[in-house]
Amino acid sequence: MTILEWLKEAGAYAYQLEDPDRAGGRLLLDVLLGGSTVGVRVRRPGADEQHYQCLTWSEIERAQLKPLTQLIDDTIAGKSR
Repeated sequence: MTILEWLKEAGAYAYQLEDPDRAGGRLLLDVLLGGSTVGVRVRRPGADEQHYQCLTWSEIERAQLKPLTQLIDDTIAGKSR
Protein backbone atom coordinates (compact mmCIF):
# COMPACT_ATOMS: atom_id res chain seq x y z
CA MET A 1 0.00 0.00 0.00
CA THR A 2 2.89 2.38 0.68
CA ILE A 3 4.10 2.17 -2.94
CA LEU A 4 0.63 3.02 -4.22
CA GLU A 5 0.55 6.08 -1.96
CA TRP A 6 4.00 7.14 -3.25
CA LEU A 7 2.77 6.78 -6.84
CA LYS A 8 -0.31 8.91 -6.12
CA GLU A 9 1.85 11.52 -4.40
CA ALA A 10 4.31 11.56 -7.31
CA GLY A 11 1.47 12.07 -9.79
CA ALA A 12 0.03 14.95 -7.75
CA TYR A 13 3.49 16.53 -7.37
CA ALA A 14 4.15 16.23 -11.12
CA TYR A 15 0.77 17.88 -11.83
CA GLN A 16 1.64 20.82 -9.53
CA LEU A 17 4.94 21.36 -11.36
CA GLU A 18 3.08 21.59 -14.68
CA ASP A 19 1.32 24.79 -13.52
CA PRO A 20 2.05 27.50 -16.14
CA ASP A 21 2.32 30.14 -13.40
CA ARG A 22 4.98 28.21 -11.49
CA ALA A 23 8.12 30.16 -10.57
CA GLY A 24 10.93 29.12 -12.89
CA GLY A 25 8.56 28.23 -15.71
CA ARG A 26 6.33 25.35 -16.57
CA LEU A 27 7.66 21.80 -16.70
CA LEU A 28 6.09 18.79 -18.38
CA LEU A 29 6.51 15.62 -16.32
CA ASP A 30 5.65 12.03 -17.00
CA VAL A 31 5.71 9.33 -14.35
CA LEU A 32 6.20 6.13 -16.35
CA LEU A 33 5.51 2.65 -15.01
CA GLY A 34 7.26 -0.35 -16.51
CA GLY A 35 7.51 -4.01 -15.71
CA SER A 36 10.65 -3.54 -13.64
CA THR A 37 11.01 0.24 -13.23
CA VAL A 38 9.28 3.49 -12.43
CA GLY A 39 10.69 6.39 -14.42
CA VAL A 40 10.37 10.14 -14.55
CA ARG A 41 10.72 12.15 -17.75
CA VAL A 42 11.02 15.94 -17.53
CA ARG A 43 10.60 18.27 -20.50
CA ARG A 44 10.50 22.04 -20.76
CA PRO A 45 7.96 23.50 -23.24
CA GLY A 46 9.67 24.83 -26.36
CA ALA A 47 12.93 23.00 -25.64
CA ASP A 48 14.17 19.83 -27.29
CA GLU A 49 15.94 18.85 -24.09
CA GLN A 50 14.50 16.21 -21.80
CA HIS A 51 15.79 14.30 -18.79
CA TYR A 52 14.89 10.77 -17.72
CA GLN A 53 15.76 8.73 -14.64
CA CYS A 54 14.25 5.63 -13.12
CA LEU A 55 14.19 3.41 -10.07
CA THR A 56 13.66 -0.33 -10.03
CA TRP A 57 10.70 -1.70 -8.12
CA SER A 58 13.12 -3.33 -5.66
CA GLU A 59 14.79 0.05 -4.99
CA ILE A 60 11.38 1.53 -4.30
CA GLU A 61 10.38 -1.36 -2.03
CA ARG A 62 13.56 -0.91 0.05
CA ALA A 63 13.16 2.87 0.34
CA GLN A 64 12.48 4.35 3.75
CA LEU A 65 11.21 7.73 2.56
CA LYS A 66 9.25 8.94 -0.45
CA PRO A 67 11.61 7.95 -3.28
CA LEU A 68 9.48 9.11 -6.20
CA THR A 69 9.20 12.79 -5.28
CA GLN A 70 12.98 12.80 -4.74
CA LEU A 71 13.41 11.15 -8.17
CA ILE A 72 11.30 13.93 -9.71
CA ASP A 73 13.39 16.62 -8.00
CA ASP A 74 16.67 14.96 -9.02
CA THR A 75 15.53 14.59 -12.63
CA ILE A 76 14.47 18.24 -12.80
CA ALA A 77 17.84 19.29 -11.39
CA GLY A 78 19.62 17.04 -13.89
CA LYS A 79 21.30 15.12 -11.08
CA SER A 80 22.38 11.58 -11.71
CA ARG A 81 21.52 8.96 -9.15
